[in-house]
Amino acid sequence: MRRLLRCAAVLAAGLGFGLACAAPAGAAVPQPVAPGELSKATSAAHSPDAARLLAKVPGTAKAAASVGSDSHAVYALNPAFVRDASAPVATFWYAATAASKGGQALTVFTAPDASGAWKPVNVATGNTEARMATAADGALLFTEPQVGAWYALTAGQVRPLNPSAVKSIGAKPITVAAYQDLVSHRYSDKQPGSTYNDLGMAGGYDTTAATQSTVAAATSRNYIVPISAGAGAAAFALLLVVRRKMSYSD
Repeated sequence: MRRLLRCAAVLAAGLGFGLACAAPAGAAVPQPVAPGELSKATSAAHSPDAARLLAKVPGTAKAAASVGSDSHAVYALNPAFVRDASAPVATFWYAATAASKGGQALTVFTAPDASGAWKPVNVATGNTEARMATAADGALLFTEPQVGAWYALTAGQVRPLNPSAVKSIGAKPITVAAYQDLVSHRYSDKQPGSTYNDLGMAGGYDTTAATQSTVAAATSRNYIVPISAGAGAAAFALLLVVRRKMSYSD
């Protein structure tokens, strides 16, 4: 079982990346992040700032860090899609670059700041994103953070990639329309203005109800939250703040 703090609702607005990753109106699949942008993400994962984040990984102070050469774009369920089937299914969240240190698998998260410059914004234990990207086999990779599910998205189908996704939609791919119907019912009582949302547990469907103390509650998948955050890191910290803890297997 793993526990994650995650949110998808504020990245485009908070980091100013909406134009690069937004899909045309009515499209089911968002426009993929351009290869040139992912190359910048990889460079950011190899930067001195990323090295400083990797240096914070507990128990590996004397070990050298190794960072991979490929970055994967990670998307998350779009709150607008929950309400409107014509909206893109998912929105860009962050780029993930596999790393290791002292025999421990890690992932460097990078995201563009308000100026479009890619920055390392956090480090997490494990290699979930790399494994899920391999399973997606070239399809767009997105997660439904509320239930810890990972999916591969094509123009017409949503395919489950991990046990939580199988529990969510079944073992076989379903249509985008069927997935929208599912999440619409799943979150119909968890939208902004609901009691669930007011308690700060809306899982990405509101970005206002939480405190920094929530970040400290992250458990077995640890996030090395930067102490001094730049624009991108500060926005990503907000993503962590507004997510509640969630357990799942992947």
